Amino acid sequence: MNATKIAAAIFFALLVPNSLATYAADSKSAAKELEAAEARMFEGIKTHDPAFMTNDVAADFVSINADGTRQDKAQMISDSARAKMIGDATFKLFDKNIRTYGNVGIITGRARAYVSGKYIVEFLYTAVFVIQHEKWMYASWQGTISKDSPVPPPMPQGN
Repeated sequence: MNATKIAAAIFFALLVPNSLATYAADSKSAAKELEAAEARMFEGIKTHDPAFMTNDVAADFVSINADGTRQDKAQMISDSARAKMIGDATFKLFDKNIRTYGNVGIITGRARAYVSGKYIVEFLYTAVFVIQHEKWMYASWQGTISKDSPVPPPMPQGN
C-alpha cells in the first residue's frame, strides 16, 4: 500500500468514529426535541389551541383518523365536534419509537384514551414532524384503532 492510501485510510478511520459519535449525540438531542414537540402536539390538539394550530402545525398538514376520515389543517381547525371529544379525553402513551431522518421525525406508538376516568379506546399512531422555521412542526397523523381496544364510541359528526 502506498503512503497516500495509508494516509487516506488513517484519515477515514479517525473521521468516521467522530462522525458517528456526533450523529448519536444529535439523534439523542433530536429525539428529546421530538418528544417535546409530541407533548405540545397532544396538548395543542386537546385544547384546540389557536396558537399551536398557527405556529406548530405545518401548512400542508394531513391526518388520517382512526374513524376513516381524512383532514387537512383547515378541516382540523374547523372540526369543533371532534375537538370537543378530544378535549374531554386524557391519554396514556406507551410503546413509543422515535426516529429521525434528517429534517423529518417520526414517532410511532400506542395510546389509550380515557373520558371521566373510563377507558374508551386504544389506538396505534404515527405522528410525523418536519423541521420548518427552525423547529419541529407537526406535519401528519395516522391513527388506527388497536385490535385490543374496546369498541369505541362513535365519532361526532359535523362542526
